[in-house]
Amino acid sequence: MTDLEQRMREAYDAQHLPEGLRARTLAAIEEKRVTEEVPSAEPSFRVLRRRPRARTLTALAACLLLVLAIFGAYGVYQTPSAYVDIDVNPAIELVVNPLGIVIDAEGLNDDGRAVLAGAAVVHRPYRDAIDRLAKNEAFAASVGEDGFIDINVIAESDNLSEQLLSESSEALSTMPGTHACHRADAATRDAAAAAGLCVGRYRAAQELMALDPSYTLEECADMSMRQLHDHINECHAKTRGGDANDESSGQDCGSGNGGGHGHGRGRHGA
Repeated sequence: MTDLEQRMREAYDAQHLPEGLRARTLAAIEEKRVTEEVPSAEPSFRVLRRRPRARTLTALAACLLLVLAIFGAYGVYQTPSAYVDIDVNPAIELVVNPLGIVIDAEGLNDDGRAVLAGAAVVHRPYRDAIDRLAKNEAFAASVGEDGFIDINVIAESDNLSEQLLSESSEALSTMPGTHACHRADAATRDAAAAAGLCVGRYRAAQELMALDPSYTLEECADMSMRQLHDHINECHAKTRGGDANDESSGQDCGSGNGGGHGHGRGRHGA
């Protein structure tokens, strides 16, 4: 069984047909079944014989199976299997299902909402969605030659996570500036949501504050991703006596901390 088949099976098993619809369908089948008992011409005994209505029973059973399949397939499609946080200054979160299709998108700040207003990404394969973002004028303008795009993937499936990281890297490789792709976990996503930040900005802020405690979370929230990473590089350079222009955390597309499902919506970064 492939990873995609496994993800579909798990999502399908988690779906439930509405109890009222299930009960009504089964009741209709039972009503047809009891009509199979028919009195004979002799009053002394009764016989059972089959009627052509058996075909109706088969049709009803087939309808029930079809309804179950439809609800199951819809449930699989609507199941969130990964969250992708994209932060430049526009901060955006994409929700991806087990099939690798974006089923929801949220701008986590005003710039992010402006980008999504001009980029139709929902109900599209993730690679198509990320390509559309990359071609969006507002998104491209925010990147520029000096921009820093930080992508964090939160997913239960290792294969889906690697797929999204790879597709993100391929799409962003044609853009100017610097990009970094990481895998994050549910706890980090929840902590970022509690702080009102995108995952990438939250992680960068935590790193900068650890390197230089004089910075506050509010100050980090007001910076662009480029400014955050420039300050981080400056701190590292002071520590090792190197060049502050070293891109120690740029052009990195690999795995970070574990995987998992996170929650927490309505985050608003600067």
